Amino acid sequence: MFNDFKTTLLLCAVLVMATVIAVGALGITSLKAKNGTLSHDLLQSQVSVDALLSNNASKDERINTLERDYRVITELNTSHRKQLADLQSTLDHQLERANQLRTSNHEPTKTWANTDLPSDAVQLLKQTDCQSGDTDQHGVCVTAP
Repeated sequence: MFNDFKTTLLLCAVLVMATVIAVGALGITSLKAKNGTLSHDLLQSQVSVDALLSNNASKDERINTLERDYRVITELNTSHRKQLADLQSTLDHQLERANQLRTSNHEPTKTWANTDLPSDAVQLLKQTDCQSGDTDQHGVCVTAP
């Protein structure tokens, strides 16, 4: 078939080259496929990074909102405590004055302070409450008989 050594060697060289080219072509095809897969994975990763950045920005905004709400609530609590302390102070002062009237050295004042309100006065107060739209302790407007 092959008459001389050069032709055989040339044919072997051509076969080796064809094999190298074929293997190279397969390798290039494989690399292109891997490149496509890697490009897709990179795009997916970029989408994930963008989503995480967006989520992070959302969380930062939520944290800022919560911090602002915390400051407002803290201010309201402080104001409420001050109002409560003021009311307690006023109550204590009024109770002290009422006790002073009850223990007064002036006998008519002491008697007046320790006497229950007459029933006629209570009835008048209830009638006035009804006319102003108020109700008694049971939620019923009581009218005078």
